[in-house]
Amino acid sequence: MYEPIDFEFTEEERRLATDEGRRRQKVNEEKNLRGRNRGAEKGEEALKIHLIGAAGEMAVASYLGLKEFLYEESDAKRGSYDLPPDIDVKTSQKHFYDLIVQLDDVKTKRYVHVSIENKKCIIHGWTTAEKVMKEKYIKDPKGGRPAYFFPKGLLEPMSTLNLE
Repeated sequence: MYEPIDFEFTEEERRLATDEGRRRQKVNEEKNLRGRNRGAEKGEEALKIHLIGAAGEMAVASYLGLKEFLYEESDAKRGSYDLPPDIDVKTSQKHFYDLIVQLDDVKTKRYVHVSIENKKCIIHGWTTAEKVMKEKYIKDPKGGRPAYFFPKGLLEPMSTLNLE
């Protein structure tokens, strides 16, 4: 049953997430890294993506009591997890968006879907890669950027996420 959670950041959490988002953007620009799935690489749009990604990770880590594991990797690594043991946080810029997972993502992850819009953060719930990675969820709404779009109404409540 879908049970979204409104999450409120502390000032310290907001500052740490902002610092991390800015650090990620700086590293990517210094290394001339390309945006994932033809996403923005430089400028305000790219920075916004990094800021909301870092904030989504902060929200989930804070909610689950895992903040000591935040931002452990200095460089983005394909297939890595955001939080132990196998959690990847996917953050959207609109509350009505579904969970989006790239076609080539690792099949052993559990995903937590977060959205941040107009300074409001919602933790929507979680699911497994096994449930997401089905042909029926593949869509390509922007053309040339197919991904899995998993309906947020099918997410499990955060209260059922076992960290062991």
